[in-house]
Amino acid sequence: MAKTWANAPIRPYRCVPQVKYTDAGEEASQTYVIGAPLVYDSSSKEGEEWAGGTDATTFLGFAARAASGTAATAQPYYEASDDAEFVGTLVNGTATVALAASHIGTKYSLIKDSTTSNWNVDVGDTTTTRVQVIGIGQGAAIGDTNAPVIFKVLTDMQRNRVASS
Repeated sequence: MAKTWANAPIRPYRCVPQVKYTDAGEEASQTYVIGAPLVYDSSSKEGEEWAGGTDATTFLGFAARAASGTAATAQPYYEASDDAEFVGTLVNGTATVALAASHIGTKYSLIKDSTTSNWNVDVGDTTTTRVQVIGIGQGAAIGDTNAPVIFKVLTDMQRNRVASS
């Protein structure tokens, strides 16, 4: 019987990614939750929550704790790297979605839930891709709603990745 899963924050999965701290600390007035995708502010290089949508800024990783709201506070994050796997909730925009076999191996974007402020894997956005679903989360099955899925951040969306040229 299919199960409906609660919306949960993005978190590390199988291999625990390296925990790092934002170089210049947290950007002022941040309100993000654990699991929020973090990027560098373009001018101060402080860590801030990704704007979402078509913002092409590359990810540092995902917040290991909620924002303090105080500028320059050291903030830990789980680094986005080729070795890091994460688990997050699968949704279709602002609607629920039943997990299908076709979701595995597909590239998607992320979307912020307006109620929980958690970030989710969005099957409704295959245009501004940031992550690729590589598996089904522990205990979930095909047909489950809002199922946890295992994903990786696409290499070209990783901030700390060295360019090949």
